[in-house]
Amino acid sequence: MEPEKALFARKTSGLIRSISGRDALIYNVVFMAPMSVFIYGVWASVTFPGTDLPLTALMCIPLGIVIGLFYSIYSVSMPRSGGDYVWVSRVIHPAVGFAINFFMFINVLSLVGTEIPWIIDYAITPYLMMTGDASTIAFISTPGFKFALSLLYYLALALIIAFGAKVAMKACLVSFAFILMGLTVFAVACIVAGPMGFQSNFNEFSGMNYDSVVQTAISNGWPGLNMSATMLGIQFTMINFLGFTSSVYISGEVKDVRKTQLMAVVGSVIIFGLLTWIAYATAYYSMGGDLIGAISYLAVIGDPSYNLPMLPFFTYLFMYVTRNTTVAALMYIGWIFMPLSAGLTYMFIAVRLLFAWSFDRILPTAIAKIDRRFNTPYIALIITVIVAIIYQILWIYTALMSFFSYLVFGWMIMQIVTGISAIIFPIRRKDIFEKSPDIVKRKIGPIPVLSILGILTIIISIWLGYASMGPAFIGVINFSTFGFTIGTFVVALIIYAISAAYNAHKGLALGLTFKEVPPE
Repeated sequence: MEPEKALFARKTSGLIRSISGRDALIYNVVFMAPMSVFIYGVWASVTFPGTDLPLTALMCIPLGIVIGLFYSIYSVSMPRSGGDYVWVSRVIHPAVGFAINFFMFINVLSLVGTEIPWIIDYAITPYLMMTGDASTIAFISTPGFKFALSLLYYLALALIIAFGAKVAMKACLVSFAFILMGLTVFAVACIVAGPMGFQSNFNEFSGMNYDSVVQTAISNGWPGLNMSATMLGIQFTMINFLGFTSSVYISGEVKDVRKTQLMAVVGSVIIFGLLTWIAYATAYYSMGGDLIGAISYLAVIGDPSYNLPMLPFFTYLFMYVTRNTTVAALMYIGWIFMPLSAGLTYMFIAVRLLFAWSFDRILPTAIAKIDRRFNTPYIALIITVIVAIIYQILWIYTALMSFFSYLVFGWMIMQIVTGISAIIFPIRRKDIFEKSPDIVKRKIGPIPVLSILGILTIIISIWLGYASMGPAFIGVINFSTFGFTIGTFVVALIIYAISAAYNAHKGLALGLTFKEVPPE
C-alpha cells in the first residue's frame, strides 16, 4: 500500500481553491455578524455600567489586528482546511489539536440554533409591535413555529453548501449587501431623527420618560459614562470580534493564501470595527449614550419604572427612532440577513472541520468523501445538519444550552494553545518551518515574528479568558456548567484515544499521519 494511502484518506483532498481574497474577507465579516451588536451593546452596557461603546469599538481594532496577523501568518505555513487543528496537531500533539478544534465544532453549531429565535424575537417581533399586530406575535413566538422555520432554514443552508464553496461565498456576499443596507438605514435614520426626534417618540410611545430614565438609573447606582468602565468594556467588545480568523479554517479552498489570509483576516478586523463603531456612534447620537446605558441598567436590575415588553435592544429602541414602517422594514430585513448568513458560515466551517479530521483518519475516512461535481464533503454536510437540528431542539425545548455559558473561556483556551504551538514551531517542527514561505520565517533579531505574535496572542487571550470568568460576566461560577466546557475538551481526547487504538488494530500508527502536512 502506498504511504499516502496509509496515512491519509487519499492522495489529494479533492477540495478546490476557489475562494478569492474578497470572498474570504466578506466571509470573515459575515461570520462576526456585524449587526449583532444591536443586541450585544445592551449586554455590554449592563456588564460594565458606564461603558462608552463607540470608543471600545475603536480600541479593539489594534488588539484584533495583533491576533489576526498571528493567525493569518501561521495559516500560510500549513494552508489546509482545519486551521489551528492542522498546526497544533503537527507541532504539539494530534490529540491536542483535535481537542481545541472539536470544541470549536461543538460551539459553532450550538450558535446556529440561536439564529431563528433571534430573528423572531429581536427583529420580527419588534416590527410587529410597531405595527400593532399582536396576534401574529403570539403565533410566531410558539416553540413549534420556531422549530418548523428552523428546519426550513437548515434545509436552505444545506442546499447552499452542497452546491460548493463558490455558491456559499456568493450567498455571503449577497447577505453582506443586505446587512450593509440595514446598517445604513439604521445609521441614517438615527442621524435624521437626532436626539430630539428620538426623545419625542420615546416619551410619546414607550410609556416612559427619557429624562426620568437617566435620573432613576443614577439614583439606583448607575455611574454614567466614564473611562474606567470603558477600559473594562473593551473586554466585552473584543469578544464581539471573535470569528475574524474563520477563513483560516477553510484554507484548503482559499486562493493565493499568502496574500489572501492577511487581507481577509486583518481586513475583516478593521471593517467589523468600523461597522461596529458606526452602529454604536449613531445610536448614541440619536438615542443617547446615557439613555442606552441607563435604561439597560434599569432593565437588568428589575427596577419597577422599567415597563418595556423586552430588553432595550437597539432593534427594539429603533421604533422610537422612526415611526415610518417602510424605513423600519428595510432596517429589519437587513438585520435578519445577519443571523441567517452567520449560521451559513458556522455550518460551512463545521463541515470543513469534520472533513479535516476524517482526512487525517481520526474519524472514519468515509466522512471525507467529496462530491466531484461541486467539490463538497457531502457526508460531513449531512452529519453537520443532523447535529445542528439536535441543537435546535435543545435550544427551543430544553435549558441544556445554558451549559454553553463559558464559550468565550473555551475559545481563549483554543487561542492560548495555538499561541504556544507557534512559539515552539520553529524548534519542534523545524522541517516544516524551514520549508514555509518567507513571511512565516521572518525574524526580529533571533526570534521569529510568528513566535512574537504568538506570545502577544497568549497575553490577550489570558486577559479575555480571565475577564470572561469574572463576576461581571457570569456572576458566581457555576461549576457544573464550567465542567461542561472543560468536558468538551476531555471528550475530544477520549475520541482521539479510541481512534488511535482502532487504527493501531488495523495496522496504522495514527501518530505517523501527523508527521506530515496533509496533501492538497
